[in-house]
Amino acid sequence: MPADIIFTNGIVYTVDRAMPRAEAVAILGDRVLAVGSADDVAGLTGPNTKVIDLGGRVLMPGLNDNHCHPPSYGENLQLVDATAQSVSSIAEIMGRFGVAATSAAPNVWVRGWGYDDTRVAEMRHPTRHVLDAVVGGRPAYLTRTCGHIGVASSAALRLAGITSDTPNPQGGEIDHDGSGEPTGVLRETAQRLVLDLIAEPTKDEIKRNLVVAGQKYLSMGITSWVDASIRRSEELLAYQELRNAGELPVRTYTMMLIDDTLDDLAALGIKTGFGDEWLRIGPAKVFQDGSGGGRTAAMSIPYPDQPDNFGIQVYTQAELDDRFMRAAAAGFQCCAHAIGDRAIEMIIDAMGKALAAHPQEDARWRIEHCGMMREDLLDRMVALKLVAVPQPSFIHYLGDSYIRNFSRQWLELAYPARDWIDRGILTIGSSDAPVTPADPWVGIRAAVTRLTLDGDKVGPEQGVSVAEALEMYTLNGARGSFEEGIKGNLTPGKLADIIVLDRDPKAIAPEELHEVQVDLTMSGGRVVFER
Repeated sequence: MPADIIFTNGIVYTVDRAMPRAEAVAILGDRVLAVGSADDVAGLTGPNTKVIDLGGRVLMPGLNDNHCHPPSYGENLQLVDATAQSVSSIAEIMGRFGVAATSAAPNVWVRGWGYDDTRVAEMRHPTRHVLDAVVGGRPAYLTRTCGHIGVASSAALRLAGITSDTPNPQGGEIDHDGSGEPTGVLRETAQRLVLDLIAEPTKDEIKRNLVVAGQKYLSMGITSWVDASIRRSEELLAYQELRNAGELPVRTYTMMLIDDTLDDLAALGIKTGFGDEWLRIGPAKVFQDGSGGGRTAAMSIPYPDQPDNFGIQVYTQAELDDRFMRAAAAGFQCCAHAIGDRAIEMIIDAMGKALAAHPQEDARWRIEHCGMMREDLLDRMVALKLVAVPQPSFIHYLGDSYIRNFSRQWLELAYPARDWIDRGILTIGSSDAPVTPADPWVGIRAAVTRLTLDGDKVGPEQGVSVAEALEMYTLNGARGSFEEGIKGNLTPGKLADIIVLDRDPKAIAPEELHEVQVDLTMSGGRVVFER
């Protein structure tokens, strides 16, 4: 049968170990028809076949961002930009808030995203007082890049009823100044005291945010993503409506937050795997700690110069055990946000108990982030066949704060991709966007070089090869969602999710990997982006 499209005269990286490199790819409908030499694939040319000359460029499978927050990413593109990539001081951030406040209606929240206290000139968190000075008495909220810490204005604190006497909620902290008054800085679950006052995005707003995010993702060659935080019916409904209308831009696997969704899903008999190649229910999830950069990741030792700060644990061990036991009984793959070694240890304990009580063949339970490891934890991951889902871009964007927050000894096993791969632990690439920018090529560069934004290195011995990094963002991502049979590499019969690059990532210096540009993205045999 003749092909609809043939890509030829290029370098094809198939991510198929049986034939890692080819010259041409043929596509029929939404599937790969053939992969091989230019001469072999040319035999599939028919009178209506479109032949695309790659001119020596590289073609490979579409990329997979296996842990990100697409609705937030799309929404944040419309908030005050406080990221380290665009501002260098609290004063600059406040200038932007002031501009936003002048155009906002009275009592409308002014919101921003992305500040990093370790990368502003003042080297500290903003406070309610600096927000108050520019927002004119309006409620305002600024979220740190990690998403685990935020700063509220005085008006926002008043609306939330937060005073010097307000107790810390379980799994959260309210910062106070020397006189005992709240500074406006809220950590982990304490953020909900304020954020719950802000109107949740409507279903239609979520749909718009997903489309905005998806267009950006496709331009970077990402054809699949995992939404790391589904907690509202409106979120899942937005995905369904886009999928049914043929407007969902990126293939989606969803993490369902246990506290918000498990009981309802289990009552309906819905579990991991329900759905299709465009939208599929994924694992049941919990958040167990915070961030390493924000010093809220739960550690077994205190942070430097803070002898009483071991980070924040969201759940007790008994509470974790209960949640995973119920999710396992309902047939879910499970996963957890865990960055600090103490959080990872607690998650492994809970997962081990649940899998012993409710065994699953080929479970592929996941630890999201999986940051500060120990040798004993690596051994236990191997024993339980757990999956590691790190964000190599953390090394680039947040690595310098990790160097300040952790000893070199700890950093030797920080996001230890080399050790994971060598031990046979499935290791998957992702961004956690909008926590860090979604650009996968920054993550691929960091996975290989372990370079930080300031040019230092975090655990350089944990670097992987370019081929391994590409596999982390393609085939391994498909394995993380049990979909390696339909995507993740270029073999006949798999989905024609394909990207064309402007240069060969295996032929350039590893330090230049972040300069790779995507010339074309194809999803299901359809061109969805051209540069």
